[in-house]
Amino acid sequence: HCRLDDIIPFNEYFAIFYCGWFLLVFGSLLYTMLYHVEGFRKLQTFLIVTQVVAMACYIIYPSRQDLRPEHFDRNNIFTFVMSFIYAFDTSTGVCPSLHAAYSIGILSVGLKDQALPKLLKILLTVFVIMVCLAVCFVKQHSAVDVLMALPVCLLAEIITYGKDYWMPKFRKG
Repeated sequence: HCRLDDIIPFNEYFAIFYCGWFLLVFGSLLYTMLYHVEGFRKLQTFLIVTQVVAMACYIIYPSRQDLRPEHFDRNNIFTFVMSFIYAFDTSTGVCPSLHAAYSIGILSVGLKDQALPKLLKILLTVFVIMVCLAVCFVKQHSAVDVLMALPVCLLAEIITYGKDYWMPKFRKG
C-alpha cells in the first residue's frame, strides 16, 4: 500500500482492460507460436523468468493487499465481473504484479518484431499501459506491485536477450 493507492479510485470500467489481459496473453502466445517462433521462445523465457522470480518473492516475502472495496456504489456488468473475480482471485501473492510483468514482456517482444506494423505497436503499448493502470483501478494490485514488476521485467529482459539487450531484431517483412 502506498499514498498513490489512496488517490486512485475504484473504477469498475477498468475491468475491460483487466479482463482483456487474458486475451492479450492468449493472443500473443498464439500469434508468436504460429507466426513468430523466435518471438515465442523469447516470450516464453521472459514469462518463465518473471513467474519464477515472482513466486520466489511470494514465498520469501508473502504479500497481500486490502484495497478492494467492501461494496460497490453501482450495480452493473462491470461490478458483477469484479465481484466474480474477487471471489476466486485472492488478494495475496500480489507483489510484484504478474499482470504488469507479463504485459511488459509481451510488449517487449512485440516492439522488437520488425514485421509488426507501427500502428499495432502503438496500440499494444497503449493497451499494456491500460492493463497496468487497470490492476490499480480495479484494486487487484497496489501501485507498489506494478512498480515492483519493473525490476523483475528488467531482469527478465536481460536474461532473455543477454548481450543483445539493446539491439535485438526479429524477422523482417
